[in-house]
Amino acid sequence: MKTGLITESWNALGAGQRAFVEAFYQRFFERYPDYRPLFPLELNPRHLEKMVQTIALMADQSQDRGRIAPHMHTLGQAHKAYDLSARDFDNFKRTFVEVLGERLGRQWSAEAEKAWNDAFDAVLVPLMREGLERPR
Repeated sequence: MKTGLITESWNALGAGQRAFVEAFYQRFFERYPDYRPLFPLELNPRHLEKMVQTIALMADQSQDRGRIAPHMHTLGQAHKAYDLSARDFDNFKRTFVEVLGERLGRQWSAEAEKAWNDAFDAVLVPLMREGLERPR
């Protein structure tokens, strides 16, 4: 997994990171409207900022499972009530990577896309699933 590409592509968004998160949610809800009722009517600034912080952590620490595991386990536990499936994670990942690529334009590459997919598949989703399976 090329973690440098993950960090580089996330940092390339710069001040546009929050706008990316907003664009991601807009696309996610357009594509998968069944998820919309699971979120507040208006995504509040705190929720958006938490998402930005989580992605920044992923970008900075995806190569170190030990450092990112506690956060992803907590995130998994927080989503336990939603009974998330492999399909749910895949829907999130595909939309995330697609919107990130669009936002980065020429700065996006097939290698960066692969790096993000690898990070989701090898680190982020497994750690979040571990959190889902842990008792509260």
